[in-house]
Order: sequence, then C-alpha cells, then structure tokens
Amino acid sequence: MKKRKPLGLVFVAIIVSVAAVAAMVSWWQSRPQGSPVAGEFTGAVLSERMTSARVLALGEATHGTHEFQALRLQLLQKVADQGFTTVAWEEDFGSVALVDAWLQGGPGTAVEAAGLFGYGLNRTRDTVDLLTWVRAHNDQHPAGEDIRFVGIDAARPTATKGLALASLAARNPTAAADLTARLARFTDESLWDRAVAADVESAVADLQAALTASDDGSEAAAEARQAGRVLEQARQRGLGVGNRDAMMFDNLAWVVERGTASGSERTLLFGHNGHLDRAGQATAVGGDTVGRLAARQWGDDYRVIGTDGHRVGLNSQGTVSTLTVNGRIRGLFEGTTVGYLELASVTGADAELLRGATTMVSAGEPFASWQAWVPPLHTVSVTPAEAWDALIYVWDASPTERLG
Repeated sequence: MKKRKPLGLVFVAIIVSVAAVAAMVSWWQSRPQGSPVAGEFTGAVLSERMTSARVLALGEATHGTHEFQALRLQLLQKVADQGFTTVAWEEDFGSVALVDAWLQGGPGTAVEAAGLFGYGLNRTRDTVDLLTWVRAHNDQHPAGEDIRFVGIDAARPTATKGLALASLAARNPTAAADLTARLARFTDESLWDRAVAADVESAVADLQAALTASDDGSEAAAEARQAGRVLEQARQRGLGVGNRDAMMFDNLAWVVERGTASGSERTLLFGHNGHLDRAGQATAVGGDTVGRLAARQWGDDYRVIGTDGHRVGLNSQGTVSTLTVNGRIRGLFEGTTVGYLELASVTGADAELLRGATTMVSAGEPFASWQAWVPPLHTVSVTPAEAWDALIYVWDASPTERLG
C-alpha cells in the first residue's frame, strides 16, 4: 500500500508551482520587445511634425534625475532657432519671473539665479548649465529673439505677491502700501494655513482690481495682472480647493497667447510626465491634466515628448534612490544610451507594440526611499501611442546634484 504524501508538502508544492508560473508570466510580460529602431537623442533632428507645434512639451519621468533635467538644455538647443523662444515651466510664476530677469541681463551669477527657482528639485547643476547657455544666447540676440522663461504653477506666494505689488507701487503707491500690509501674512511659509488663506480673500481681490484699474497696456502691467490671478490660485490651493492641473493649463494658455501677441509663435513646456501626456495616463491623480487639456485645446498643435528609463537614480530632497523598471518597449531602444523615437515613424509590429500598455517609471517629489521597493508607487501603466508623440529612453540615469 502506497503512503500518502503529507498534506503540508502538497500545499508547499502548489505554492511553489504557482509562484514559478507567476514569475514566468511576469518575465514574459516584461521582457524587452520590439526592433531596435531608436537613435541617440544627441544626434537626432526633430521632424517638422514636432517642431511645427504651437506647444512642444518635454516630460520628465522622475523628478531629481540628472539625465532628464539635462534634456531640457539639449532640446532647447535643437529648437530655439525654430521659434521656441518662450519656455514655460511647471514652476512657481513669481519665482521664474525672478529667474527670467537674470536671463535678460540682471545682476548675479547663474548659480544665484538657479537658486531663485521655487522648487528645490530645480536648484541643480543641470539648471545652472541651462541658465548659462540661455543667458549667452540672449546676449547674442536682439529683443524678440531672446528666450524668456515663465512659470505656470502657483506654489510660492511670496515672489508672486512681490511682483504684483512692485508693479502696482509704480502706478498707485497708496494702494500698494495698503495691500502690502493686508497681504503680509500670506507667504510661502503660510501657504497651507487655511485660516490665512481665508483671511486674505478680500485683499487678493482688491489687489486684482487695483492692477486692472492701473493697467497701462504694457507688458509689465500684463505680467502683474497675471501675478494677481496666480496669487488667487495659490490662495485657493491653501484652502484645499481647485484643480492644480486646470490652474496650470489656464496659465499655460495665457503664456501661449501672450507669446503669440508678442511674436513668439511657439512655446516649449517643461514638466513631469504625469502632467503633460496627451491622454492623462502617466499620473496616479486622475482627472484632466495639463496635457489632456492642451490636446483638447490645440489638437495636433500640442506635441509631447515623454521620458522613461530602465535603471533610474533620483535625488528627492537629499534622499537618493534607484529604481529599476522593465518596461517591455525598451527593446525599441536597444543599442542606445539616451534613445529618441518619434512614434509616427514606427510601423508594423513595433507600432502595434506601442498601441499596447507598457509599464513606465514615474516618481514625483517628495519620494521616500522605501517607495523604491513598492513598484506601484514608482510606476505607471501607459499606452505610448495614446500618450506621447515621441519618447526618450535612458538606460542608466543618475541623481541630480543639488545646489547648496
């Protein structure tokens, strides 16, 4: 008579078998697929399909990654002479206005100018390199051909408030003095204090009215009025109301229209992948993103380059993490270091691959080191053909070097 196997061993065998099958399925789904059709971004020439756009966006998959930030300068160098002289940032409006003043010939160094950005993630050596190049470009080009930076986020009330009040003081010093006192409590430090945000409601409204009444039709007055609008957005964020992406899109639309009116027909846009993709897929937040709203507003005049990576280092507020993501489309980028691929140029089975979902790396700020061990917290599922017009893939990416 045969002996029965212990029930415990049967369960163990079942568990091991299921785990092995799951591992094989996971490997099969995440194996590199596609033909190596991408080329190096350094030598790439963007097609007219991309450079004829009214707004050309460059996303970054993770905040705090050197290679993704370095792409800003590399892309700007490729398209600045094709009319992309306005650069919009996922950054604080007032803070970027201070940076732009330096780009137009203001005092100080590039390091000091980089330190003016509202978000610490942008105060990096890569940003210093970008500012140095833009300043040199502007020194060699006349007004109208110079590059201007504009922030589309409402994140730091102090700088935005200062811009609005300084402009008002030149036209109505009495009103400016009164509003300076009434808005004194509304600062970067008190942004998330709901009591302060509620208390300054009438003061922000009066500031907007005063800026409108004193508008002399100049560019400075238009910028001040926009600062008033952004200050109200910051106040709403302090109250915990309003959609940040919708606010940023409204500000982007203002930037684009202002650029068109001044002869700058094209705008370059920098931000996180999750804000910029056309389909709103590269985000865990949901709802209408800047990219979805832009695609709805401008259609094919909005083109977006997404970024992705295999082994990605990032620096989040001084904490360094490394993420490894096995997205299946990486086979398209075999043989490159920083590969570039315009999706409209892809045909056959490779095009079919891009019409399916793939896993992409994604991380914002702050990002805790433990999140690197939980894939759902640093990845998103995206259908590339729906989300992007082009992709840049970095095989090995390193953390940024922050200033200070």
